[in-house]
Amino acid sequence: MLGSILAITMSLAAIFVPKIRASSNAGAGSVGAIYAADSALEWCIYTNRGNPGLPEPVMTNNSTYTLSLDCNSGINGLNAQAIGSYRGVSRSLEVQIPASE
Repeated sequence: MLGSILAITMSLAAIFVPKIRASSNAGAGSVGAIYAADSALEWCIYTNRGNPGLPEPVMTNNSTYTLSLDCNSGINGLNAQAIGSYRGVSRSLEVQIPASE
């Protein structure tokens, strides 16, 4: 009886432990990805508001980002999207600032 309970417990552990690890890894990747996207958009807003010269953010944790437009263009108003990626997880943020009249 004890042997079959132990076998069932070990079987369930073999099934669920990898899923729990994958779930926790996705959470850590999600945070890094959202911070990368947020940093990119903050830089974009700052630069677009007439503050040239600030270099693009460099992520020291190996996360990356892509921006949907050139933030140095000086356009009036802003509609930008940033996609941050970290450890195989991607998160996207978007900002819309209407043009001033």
